[in-house]
Amino acid sequence: MHTPALPDLAPMLLTGSVLRNEALDLGLSSSEVHDLVRSGLWVRIRRGAYAEASVFGSLAPEQQHLVRAGAVVRALGEPAVLGHVTAAIAHGLPVWGADLSQVHVIRPARTHASRREAGVVHHSAVLPDEHVSQVGGLQVTSVARSVVDHARTAGYEPGVCTADAALHRVLVSKDELLTMLRWQQDWPKSRAAGKVVAFCDGRAESVGESRGRVRIDQAGLPTPEPQAIILDVSGAFVARVDFLLREQNTIGEFDGRLKYRVGSGADDPGDVVWQEKLREDRLRGLGFQIVRFVWDDLERGPTWLRRLFLPAFERARLSGPPRALVA
Repeated sequence: MHTPALPDLAPMLLTGSVLRNEALDLGLSSSEVHDLVRSGLWVRIRRGAYAEASVFGSLAPEQQHLVRAGAVVRALGEPAVLGHVTAAIAHGLPVWGADLSQVHVIRPARTHASRREAGVVHHSAVLPDEHVSQVGGLQVTSVARSVVDHARTAGYEPGVCTADAALHRVLVSKDELLTMLRWQQDWPKSRAAGKVVAFCDGRAESVGESRGRVRIDQAGLPTPEPQAIILDVSGAFVARVDFLLREQNTIGEFDGRLKYRVGSGADDPGDVVWQEKLREDRLRGLGFQIVRFVWDDLERGPTWLRRLFLPAFERARLSGPPRALVA
């Protein structure tokens, strides 16, 4: 079977894909495009759009989503702004729990109706110039607009994870999110987005910590202080902890396992584990109870997390106040 050489796509493509009509313009025939796909050199990423299989297959799901988004924008042939989860990805924000199967674009409300077709969600909405930015050659909604739109459509927990990250990376402020929320106050699911904006906190340093905050809240446990600094009675630094439940003298730590892996930045993962043990021993020696939880604990839900924390609260009550300071 004849498999033609790949054309040089670099001068014309910003997002790693080629449309069928672009391939034909480059000099390939319809049968040659078919042969490239059949041979496995190209992969069809959506209707009428292709990418190099080896490159596309090596990308993370979020990156694959952006490749499809670039193809969608070019295929539309008229101005379209990437929005919602697609814009959040373009801004480099985590989109845990979001549906990546459909690209989201925003079209002018006066000329387009909202609809879903061919893997694209077309949002008909007002989009002022100040709500639009450029990322990687693509028009996307601003960070504030992306976070609030995503919170309206993706749901509470995914929305919190994305909003926390945007705040933590100082890509947006809480005031900017509140301003955007007020601007959308009568829009569908704006109240749901309001709950996300009210809860989000830039002190969360990972998706796991964001989800942990959500689960602790859902469990009806006291509100924790993220990234609290623990000092000994002399004022010397002991540790910075993921969550401090101050009145309960209990520390919550999300253990994502990443820091123990080879290549994670540690010289010796075994040494990291040992240092973590020493750190935890010092905290316990100061009188704190420690509750560690992992991804599986988050998946088991808030009731399970409550069962992990309540015994620690009781142990702390019996052992008395810690011999430490909190910065």
